[in-house]
Order: sequence, then C-alpha cells, then structure tokens
Amino acid sequence: MIFALDVGNTNIVIGVFDKEYQLKYYWRIATDSTKTEDELYVIIRNFFIDKNIKFESFDGVIISSVVPTMLFALELLSKKYFKKEAIIVSNNINTGLKVPEPYTDKLGADRIVDIVGAKVFNYLPAIIVDFGTATTFDYVDENMVYRGGIICPGINISADALYEKSAQLPRVEIEAVDSALGMDTVSQMQAGLFFGFIGQFENIIVNMKKEIKKEVNVVLTGGLSKLFAKYSNQVNIVDEELTLKGIIELYKLNSK
Repeated sequence: MIFALDVGNTNIVIGVFDKEYQLKYYWRIATDSTKTEDELYVIIRNFFIDKNIKFESFDGVIISSVVPTMLFALELLSKKYFKKEAIIVSNNINTGLKVPEPYTDKLGADRIVDIVGAKVFNYLPAIIVDFGTATTFDYVDENMVYRGGIICPGINISADALYEKSAQLPRVEIEAVDSALGMDTVSQMQAGLFFGFIGQFENIIVNMKKEIKKEVNVVLTGGLSKLFAKYSNQVNIVDEELTLKGIIELYKLNSK
C-alpha cells in the first residue's frame, strides 16, 4: 500500500492507496503546524485501527505540503513509523509539468498535484480551480505547459475577516442563497459572500478565456467545488479527488 499526505493551510487529507494505486480510504484532519511526528502518529494510528491497517504494510510514502513548518515532522513521521524515506512533492521531482523560465521553482506543491491529476484523467487543456484556503486558478495547455494563473482569498477567509474585523458582524455559514436582497445581517452577509464569489469566479474565468483564445475545460476541485459548479455555467468538470489522484501519479513517476 501507499500512504499519501496532502497538507493544506486549513486541512490535511490522509490517503491510503492499494498496490494497484486505487484509493481505498481517506480522512481529513485540521492542519496544526505545532504537532510533532508522535502526535501525528497517534491520530493516524486511530484511523488505521478502525480499518485494521498496519504501518508495516506500506511500500511507500508521499507528501504534498504547502505548510513548510510541518515538513520536518512529516518526514520524521515517515522515517520513524513507516520506515520509509518519503517522496516530497516539489519542482525538483519528476512531474512532467513544463514551467517556463525563470518561474520553474515558483509553483506550489498543491498546484502541481492538481495539474498532474488533470493530466492523468485527460482534462487538459484546462483551467484548474482549487477552492482551498486560497482559491487558485491555473491554466495548463494540452502539452502540459504551465501558462499562468491567479490566486485569490478563499471564501472562508473573507467570511472570517468580516467576523474578526467588525465588532457587530457574526460568523456565518457559507451556503447558497435564493435572494440577493437579504433582510437581516446574516442573510445579507451570506448573500454578499455567495453572489460575490460566484461573480468573482465567473469574471476570472471569462477573462482568462479571453486571453487563452481557445476551448479549454474548466475543472473544479476543493471543498466548495460542487457548490460553485451548481450555480455557474462556466464549469465542465468537478473532481473532488483530483489532488489525491495527482499525488499517487507522482508517486508512480518517482518511486523508482
């Protein structure tokens, strides 16, 4: 089996793949950069106990992380408990992605794995949108050449900012709303967040397509991908497992 970790700013996704590289199980925990390798082991061990998985059953470990302060603990976790040297996703491993100079080392691991996942499932050429802590937009052509992208604050960052920076505004749930005319504070905040981010998303896609000047797929992944897909006519594909698919492909490319 293969053990995969996708470490984002908000959540860590833990994936277990079988020997045929099929995803068997996955779990999500909150990202906490203060946790040691031993604390992470205890959390993972509890998941494994429930599925009767043993640490010694794994043939390899791969880690994708956008939280540099966690990498030391994660590499120790791999060595100490899995007895494996982890593959770390970066521009220094074999990805198949071509990033023009002088930007070859500028692309984050989260975006690399999304792009590789899109390649494996024949989504390219595509604009790949990942709704995480930040919302990222990446355009990759049919030859796996990276052509540029956009980074925006995620919708939850905006919701948190309203709550934290305003004395009388509450924390609200992110959800679709039927009306742009809210009648109370909560409904008005929800309408502003929902319609504001739908408008931002669609305007960015329209302007990217104007520059691309050819047909491309718009591929969505991340926690809010289904919500945005339901209310936008700009979306072609929703793949919530795109990141893990990219991670396991990178393992296959680099494990030997």
